[in-house]
Amino acid sequence: MIRHTVVFTCKPNTPQQTILDAIENAHKVLPGIPGVRSFSMGRDLGLQPGKSGDFAVVADFDCIENIEAYLSDPVHLDYIKTSLSSIIETRISVQFEV
Repeated sequence: MIRHTVVFTCKPNTPQQTILDAIENAHKVLPGIPGVRSFSMGRDLGLQPGKSGDFAVVADFDCIENIEAYLSDPVHLDYIKTSLSSIIETRISVQFEV
């Protein structure tokens, strides 16, 4: 199984509701993309101020081909364009075998 983890930091002064809307939209559309075995996304709890991002996603896939398909899926790309591109300052990801 392949685990895909992404940590996002938002641009300064991004409204909290905009972040919550992006997370809610992700839960509506991203888990339904073919090949997604499990999906979770949420805001940072603020337990390590200055050492964490604003929110993160963790998604599991059965194989590399499934995650490659997910990353290029039109629904995923549209979500990035409409919900993330205007609010994200930095993004870091890692994919690893579980």
